[in-house]
Amino acid sequence: MMNKTAEEHAEHLRIVLERLRQNQLYAKFSKCEFWLEKVAFLGHVLTAEGVTVDPEKIEAVSEWQQPKSVTDIRSFLGLAGYYRRFIESFSKIAKPMTELLKNNVPFVWSPKCEASFQELKSRLTTTPVLTLPDIRKDFVVYCDASRQGLGCVLMQDGKVVAYASRQLRKHEENYPTHDLELAAVVHALKIWRHYLIGNKCDIYTDHKSLKYFFTQAELNMRQRRWLELIKDYDLNIQYHPGKANVVADALSRKHYCSNLMVRNEQPALCDELERLRLEIVEQGHLNTMTVQYDLEDRIRQAQRRCPELQKLKRAMRDGRATDYRVDDQGTIWLKDRICVPQDQGIRAEILNEAHNSKYAIHPGCTKMYQDLKDRFWWNDMRTDIAEFVAKCDICRRIKAEHQRPAGLLKPLDIPDYPGL
Repeated sequence: MMNKTAEEHAEHLRIVLERLRQNQLYAKFSKCEFWLEKVAFLGHVLTAEGVTVDPEKIEAVSEWQQPKSVTDIRSFLGLAGYYRRFIESFSKIAKPMTELLKNNVPFVWSPKCEASFQELKSRLTTTPVLTLPDIRKDFVVYCDASRQGLGCVLMQDGKVVAYASRQLRKHEENYPTHDLELAAVVHALKIWRHYLIGNKCDIYTDHKSLKYFFTQAELNMRQRRWLELIKDYDLNIQYHPGKANVVADALSRKHYCSNLMVRNEQPALCDELERLRLEIVEQGHLNTMTVQYDLEDRIRQAQRRCPELQKLKRAMRDGRATDYRVDDQGTIWLKDRICVPQDQGIRAEILNEAHNSKYAIHPGCTKMYQDLKDRFWWNDMRTDIAEFVAKCDICRRIKAEHQRPAGLLKPLDIPDYPGL
């Protein structure tokens, strides 16, 4: 049990023990621990200040001998990589050793590899204390990309929750700067999806062209895929000019950075920059781009006017519709699918977006149904989708029939002998 005060902890502990006694359940005293101020769990130590590395677990890393083969490097990086969320610029530090893991590369332990090996061991013994995230509060993500790798930092209330970085893959080295900076944002959204999905998030980047990403007339297939992923989040992309990304630049390279709107909001962050000996540039201006998703709000308002869903709501109160639920805002859901009311405007907008938008590329009725059924539900949904696709003029004119035409029917030959 975790509680904020000693009085609350004592009360909850008494309730748990009384409940065990009422049900005649027993707990072995030697396996129980009470009134702990810190707990070791899966190689981490949880305290009131946050989470840090368990000293007993990193003892094996600090005493690790110099690797003699590729297998030794792979074992060391696997163990050290478990704590990469505590190490800033982990991928950049480990790059000399990861280069030896590539195919057709001879194993030569160079001075750069030795420096990388010792630096990782040193970082693990002096890891910072990361704050525990609160999913009820907003998050801030700092992203940056360079030709060396991608870097991002997750923060909340001015404190670091986790670091993340990785090296570029072979095909990503050919990306233009715009796609590379966008890849850093997508990388952060993917690895911290369990924190960011459903919460508001401010993303800071130092690449100006991302400001126009949502209004670009032409997008390539890669950018379309990424846009579909970004649309799932309630995020706010903010641009800092002049390489003003305050944290993530340090993950991939050293940068000059601006303290615009950071000194007052992130004083601990500015102190960390001073420790890293990064220069502060006073000039700059701030541009903001907001992406807002309002379809769910319009569906919620239409549900209140739909007689069929109001009747369903009464059935739910009587306990007859067990698969349906109502959330805190009054929205009706069928498990994890929002119930779309009998509003032809909203249903037509959903079908049109899933079929005719530049990101959908006119899918067939089966593919379109598979895409929509994870989020939406209404009666005869599959029939409405099939009728919508059948009426699409572009699909009827362009999509060709891929099956061979059936031949003429031929009668069977009359056998010459009985039984044949």
